[in-house]
Amino acid sequence: MFTFTDRYTFEWPVRVRLPTADGEIVQEFTGMFLMPDDELEIFAPVEAETATAMVEVTRERLAKWWVGWKGIAVEGGGELPFSAENRDKLLRQRAVRIAVDVALSEAVLGIPSQSVPGIREKN
Repeated sequence: MFTFTDRYTFEWPVRVRLPTADGEIVQEFTGMFLMPDDELEIFAPVEAETATAMVEVTRERLAKWWVGWKGIAVEGGGELPFSAENRDKLLRQRAVRIAVDVALSEAVLGIPSQSVPGIREKN
């Protein structure tokens, strides 16, 4: 039986690609996301007149749906606790922002990433 909840949350792998001299390394953590009421809420066209405004709109959109994580370590040991401040700090990093956006899109679309042009291939 299906049980409806209007605040459905789920976990999804987030793969952050970081540049190195040899190409890139991929580091992974588990993102916790809130399912939007309508996928158009995350796929609607962004109306921004500058690149800066587009980045800000993307950060705001992702902050609305990214509600937690597991597996983000901090230098010196331990895990980074979830907070709005830590989430916003992570979303300022381009590699993290792109990884979270791709993960949310993959999860909501419900299809393998290689089936959608522009979405990364799974490892």
